[in-house]
Amino acid sequence: MRYLIILFIFYCTHASAENTPLTTIGWIESVKILPEGLELEAKIDTGADNSSLDITDWQKLNRDGNPWIRFTVINNSGHTQVFERPLERYTRIKRKGTEPLKRPVVNMLICIGNQQFLTPVNLAKRKNFKYRMLIGRSFLKQRFLVDSASKLTTSPNCESEQ
Repeated sequence: MRYLIILFIFYCTHASAENTPLTTIGWIESVKILPEGLELEAKIDTGADNSSLDITDWQKLNRDGNPWIRFTVINNSGHTQVFERPLERYTRIKRKGTEPLKRPVVNMLICIGNQQFLTPVNLAKRKNFKYRMLIGRSFLKQRFLVDSASKLTTSPNCESEQ
């Protein structure tokens, strides 16, 4: 009997995940970082495992004995926003033919369309790239489909919690 209950729960969970409609987005989308409300264009990168955000500088802080990080982001319109987030960890980014990079990782609430999700984001100096943010597979998984022929199919429409 216990086996049947477990099997039923698995079936229902699996069936509901399969039946949940995924939102189709383009390879470039406008996103909003909450609660600050900063909007920027992001490249939807199915080749990247994780999301990444271009920052101009960062500074490690200590709050109540816990590591935090303060960093600055400049969006496509030139608007500057300072963020402060708890430092979750560091990640190593492999590079061909040279030493890996060590990047700080923070959790950020990202809005695409009318959906918002908390996701880990590594902070990088991406000044040579056109798009300030990459949205990787870990954010997209079981939420979005990517139409590589489309871009800017949605506008971020999530309420800021400030």
